[in-house]
Amino acid sequence: MSLSVFAQQKPKKEKVVLKHADLVERNPKLFEGNEFLSGNVLIEYKGDVITADSAVLYRDKNLAVVWSNARLVSKDKTITAHKMEYDANTTIAKAFKDVVLTDPSSRITADYMDYNRTTEIATGIGKVEVKTPTQQISSEKMIYERLTGNIIVNDTYKTIGSDGTLVEGRNVVYNVKSKSANFGSEVFITNKDYTIYSRKMTTNDITGITTFRDYSKITRRNDPSQYIITSDGDFNKKTGEAWLRNNSKVYYQNKTLTAKNLYFNDKTGFGKGEGDVYLDDPLEKRFLKGDYGEAFKYLDSAFVTKNAYAVKAFDKDSLYISADTLLAVKRHDVDSTSLVKAFHKARFYKSNANGKADSLVYNQTKGLMQFYKDPILWSGDNQVTGNFIEAYTNAKTEKIDSMKVFNNAFVIAKVDSLTENEFHQIKGKYLTVLFQDDKIDFINVEENAVALTYMDDTDQKTKEKERYGINISYCGIIEVDVVGKDVELVACRIKSDGKMYPLSKFPEEMRYLPDFKWRISERLNTWRDIFIESK
Repeated sequence: MSLSVFAQQKPKKEKVVLKHADLVERNPKLFEGNEFLSGNVLIEYKGDVITADSAVLYRDKNLAVVWSNARLVSKDKTITAHKMEYDANTTIAKAFKDVVLTDPSSRITADYMDYNRTTEIATGIGKVEVKTPTQQISSEKMIYERLTGNIIVNDTYKTIGSDGTLVEGRNVVYNVKSKSANFGSEVFITNKDYTIYSRKMTTNDITGITTFRDYSKITRRNDPSQYIITSDGDFNKKTGEAWLRNNSKVYYQNKTLTAKNLYFNDKTGFGKGEGDVYLDDPLEKRFLKGDYGEAFKYLDSAFVTKNAYAVKAFDKDSLYISADTLLAVKRHDVDSTSLVKAFHKARFYKSNANGKADSLVYNQTKGLMQFYKDPILWSGDNQVTGNFIEAYTNAKTEKIDSMKVFNNAFVIAKVDSLTENEFHQIKGKYLTVLFQDDKIDFINVEENAVALTYMDDTDQKTKEKERYGINISYCGIIEVDVVGKDVELVACRIKSDGKMYPLSKFPEEMRYLPDFKWRISERLNTWRDIFIESK
């Protein structure tokens, strides 16, 4: 025979080998005339060992069918079942009834299983359950890839972790080596601290980190009002930390914190955000916005900075505040005082008043605003300045109804739009301003009080006004009524002195009181002006 003939011959396939049986029988009428084996049956194929109480050996098909205490030992794994078919041609073992596969990392039970010794892939069907050191997974069908460590479930499933965590869903790939899971569709997770719903996510049992890639919600079990909404983020169930992206939301204490990028620690109550930070407080009817912010749940406080502003909503009006930094605090005192503090370049706007200062404090509970360091306020064309100013909001009308000015108090009002150098001026050490119908109605000045007012007379026939003089008064206390642009001196008490000058004889050097400075160009005309730098 030539060498070419040998070259063309295919190598013979190895056959299953009968190593032992207590009894070997053959009946032409049974099992297609193949050998029937019984008692301590042992069959081998390429290192695989098959044992059972009974078997039929189909030598021509290279197939062994075994039953009763059937067992297959292949490398580091063992399969037991009531019945098993081992095909040496395909290297596939089929196991029936009470199937158990055991290897160093897991134990799988099923009603039926086929196992490919070449690819080392096992497919279980019917009441499939996988137990690993950290998980117990149940489903009606699973695929176990031993080489990759993947357990693939394309059906509904339930898992119970070693820490009691319950997971339910459909479509998951769990890796027994990395202790990680990839959930391809809706999943529900419950542990002792949280419930999690997600449309798509991955988990890692070693790190405790869950990564979300679609709409997801994490809820505290002991307080369902505290939860996180995200479609792109990571959550560590061991530490309670969350790293969230794409305007995720954190809900806590009836507040909402959102930003382009968020960090929140549920255990410490600390959160911070970067980019479009938004802190909404519906109970206080207020929100804060900025490019960076931090929140402290257990201190019931938060601050924002970088383009920071706050809006307090009233039924018929709103208060707008901006500054370099805004701090919101809820004091858990008798009155549960709620404060907004604005630091550096503070500005505010309300329908009947607006202004700015280096800093301000808004006591929302009392309706009190306090302005520090070079404060200036406007109401219409009236300008108010002093070392320190307080403004009070009426709880019923929700409007600013009064102001108090301390030290170097000064009120300036333009007489009319026809002249550029005529101003009503009132100053002293302390000053009180009362509002009526959204306008300044009454002014009281105490200590070193001075009032410079322009005097008009109204023609009874034409109703036209004619200016006839300028009055300047020096008193311990001055009281003034304000009607539109008209300022009328109604009282000048304690060491009063003064003089009324005809227009033609008024000394020009007295036209402006000391420290006069008209700053109308800095007035805020709309709420959006809170973002404009001071001129």
